[in-house]
Amino acid sequence: MSDIVILGEVMIELAPLAEQHYVLGTAGDTYNTACTLQGLGLDVSYVTALGAGRQADRIRAAAAAQSLSLVEPPMDAQRAPGLYIISTDSSGERSFEYWRRDSAASALLKQPDSLMALLEPLQATPCFYFTGITLALMNTDSRRALQAFLCAYRKSGGTVIFDPNYRPALWSSPDEAAQAISAVQTEVDIYLPGLEEEEALFGYSNITEATTALLAATAREVVIKNGAASCTLVANGRARDIAITPAREVVDTTGAGDTFNGAYIAARLRQCEAVDAIAFASRAAGEVLRVKGAVLDSAQLRQLRADLQNVQQQQQQQQQQQQ
Repeated sequence: MSDIVILGEVMIELAPLAEQHYVLGTAGDTYNTACTLQGLGLDVSYVTALGAGRQADRIRAAAAAQSLSLVEPPMDAQRAPGLYIISTDSSGERSFEYWRRDSAASALLKQPDSLMALLEPLQATPCFYFTGITLALMNTDSRRALQAFLCAYRKSGGTVIFDPNYRPALWSSPDEAAQAISAVQTEVDIYLPGLEEEEALFGYSNITEATTALLAATAREVVIKNGAASCTLVANGRARDIAITPAREVVDTTGAGDTFNGAYIAARLRQCEAVDAIAFASRAAGEVLRVKGAVLDSAQLRQLRADLQNVQQQQQQQQQQQQ
């Protein structure tokens, strides 16, 4: 059995290599997180649809190279993966243009019966992760079906983890996004937002307002990403500001939040304390900021896996000393 189920879309990526030259890649917010988790030693089932054609097969091969298990519906020969192009400015900040409206994954996420047929056999998996991008690609019926699934999943003992990952272009309005995200928040155990998202979606003007609201939320654990210098942990009825070390060199910001999420989830599933998990996740995000692309290579992931084992050992030693 897998350690975690992830629902989302993996796409063809065109990232700038030089002027008028692009490199072909495989990425997507949930896919980047899935690769990080798999690289850190967890077993991931990634639920998506790719359709047919050479690019779909190329993505399947890339996922296999990451030892990632894809869970797909019967192949739709009329559809293919989505595509996006990255533009990166001189500071490393990126912007995106998407072609995904008719992708195989977008079609699956608008078909609640087909989607539930994939998810229900995985209900015994301990953890479930998805993002607001996945939610944005769904229609109302699929969102309702997902919420019902999550309710039953949690009642059976599963843990739901959610990053709102707000992308305005995917929603008709901020209000639509806020309503959809608020609806699923009732079924979330670990919530991983960015402060800017919370401000844009819910009108908070600062971190104090955000944490006050989130202390009353249903999620038992919240990590608010405040940028390069800190995170705020909201858990056990209180909020704590956790300082992190900013990345030394920023080459490309693509995938930093996705890598943070994967590393944080991996650390928590390995029974690390939340504060230690934040420190580890910030180091992992710092590594991906220093390279081109959204996913660390196998050597970097092996090093992070060793780092995670060290974190676990240090925590175990501390616990033994306290006994």
